[in-house]
Parts: sequence; C-alpha cells; structure tokens
Amino acid sequence: MNKNGFTLIELLVTIAIIGILSAVGILAYTGFIGGAKEKQATTGLSSIYLAQEEYRSMFGIYYQSSTSCSASTNDSAAINTNLFNGDSILETDNYGFCISNLANTLTYQANAYLSSSTAVLTITNTNLKRKSDDGSTWQNNW
Repeated sequence: MNKNGFTLIELLVTIAIIGILSAVGILAYTGFIGGAKEKQATTGLSSIYLAQEEYRSMFGIYYQSSTSCSASTNDSAAINTNLFNGDSILETDNYGFCISNLANTLTYQANAYLSSSTAVLTITNTNLKRKSDDGSTWQNNW
C-alpha cells in the first residue's frame, strides 16, 4: 500500500503545536506592548520634569495644569501648549497626564494615568519617581 499523505493524527498534532506556539507568542507580544507603553509614559514624565525646571527658572514657580489630578484628568494638550511650546511631546494614546502643585507653587507632582486602569506613574519636583499598579501600593523608581 502506498502512503502519500498525512494521517489525521499527524495533522492534529501539527495544529496543536502551532496553537501552543501562537499562544506563547501572543503573550510575549502583549507584554512587550505594555512595557513600551509604560516606557513612553516615563519618558513623558521625564520631559515634564526637565520642562518644569526651565519654566521655574523663567517664571519663579512651577506650572500647574490642574488643582487636583485623578485618573479622569487628562491635561496633555494644555501641558504640550504651556510647557512644550505647542510641540506634541506627550502622546495621549495610552496615558493621560496631569500636573498639580503639592503644598505650594514651588512643589509639584506630575502624574501619568493608564487609560481604563488604576495604574499610575508619578514624578515630583525632587525627581522622585513612583509607580502604582493599583493606585494604592507604591514602588519607588519606575
């Protein structure tokens, strides 16, 4: 008898292996995308820190985009206009940005809120960088 094809078992095993490899690939890709989004937010916050120092040297105070920041506050357009002279430095696809003064006009905290999540990244005028995945438990240094 001449065997010129694959058996059903061989085809099922091949499809199962392809499915497993695809699942692993999708998980790795999702993690990579999440890390890239977070890196984009931390770069934005570092840019805010540098721009705030320049703003303070010119005006004697730090810029404030909002009196109180929350996950629903996204002042990216105002920050781009007032701190970055209208350049689109802050990308708003994934994170929303907000800057509030803490105790007075010589202290501030800039926040980056992940869209549809409780995750938040912050930076202060003393360059203190913090991260929270749930909005309540904080880690220093992103």
